[in-house]
Amino acid sequence: MMRKINTKGKRSFSGGFTLIEVLVVVSIIGLLLSILIPSMRKARARSRAVSCGTNLRTLGQAWTIYAGDNRGLSVPGRLPAFEEGGFSSDRNVYRISTGMKYRPRWPALLQDDVGDVAIRHPSTTRSRQNYHSKVYVCPSVSGWTDERNAAYGYNYQFLGSHRLNEGRLRNLPVPLARIRAISKTVVMADSNGSAAAFGRHDRADYSNQGRNEHRRGNYGWILDPPRLEATSSRAGGDGTPRTAPDERHSGTANVLFADGHVHARTLTELGYAVASDGSVLETDAKAHNRFFSGRGTDEPPP
Repeated sequence: MMRKINTKGKRSFSGGFTLIEVLVVVSIIGLLLSILIPSMRKARARSRAVSCGTNLRTLGQAWTIYAGDNRGLSVPGRLPAFEEGGFSSDRNVYRISTGMKYRPRWPALLQDDVGDVAIRHPSTTRSRQNYHSKVYVCPSVSGWTDERNAAYGYNYQFLGSHRLNEGRLRNLPVPLARIRAISKTVVMADSNGSAAAFGRHDRADYSNQGRNEHRRGNYGWILDPPRLEATSSRAGGDGTPRTAPDERHSGTANVLFADGHVHARTLTELGYAVASDGSVLETDAKAHNRFFSGRGTDEPPP
């Protein structure tokens, strides 16, 4: 005769979870994610900032090598237009390591010394091409590949301005020997382009090959110094908004100095005057060019 097992008072384990247990686990996972995701985002942002600094140091080494190979002269921001006629003039076309190019900008001029090509297939009929290598592009704005609307800007006014003033080059060539305060002279930095001249809420997203002055990165390939005068050149030419660095790394911009070191700096630390809406001013009394002039003193742009 089969004995009957008494299960009264004993708990039955079915191998599943109750609804309350599931909700507790879900809430714990949600709490952990709310803690981990911001930390992961910060870690990724720090990683991008470090990679950006590495790019700038590489470009800085190339900048120094270029001067050594070119009689001690700083690389120009861009090679000048010696004749009117634009693309139709042979004097406006120059040779770079990968071929002939219409008025190459500083990254294309440095590409041999960088050891990584900026413009793989240079054009004599286009002034705007995309960078081939990531070393010329900040990883925090990886889509900014247009050589005009670029991620990194150059201190062209003091280190090699291709612009004309009454028919003469403003400040070209520039010997490196002229730079006396090498540890305090900006060479390149993260650039916001002409969008820096507008308030934060008036800026638009980046556009490759675009021309809208409000868009981030527009004319980003060159940096205007903090203090401009009425007669000063502007990145986009006369009558255009100024450019300035971009505080894209946790409120700071990565900046390459002439001695080769890279440091994160705010706009105000670099001498820029910033309005309450975030727009960068031109002639404010607080603005100074001590970190751009090459002498460690506040001087007007050439």
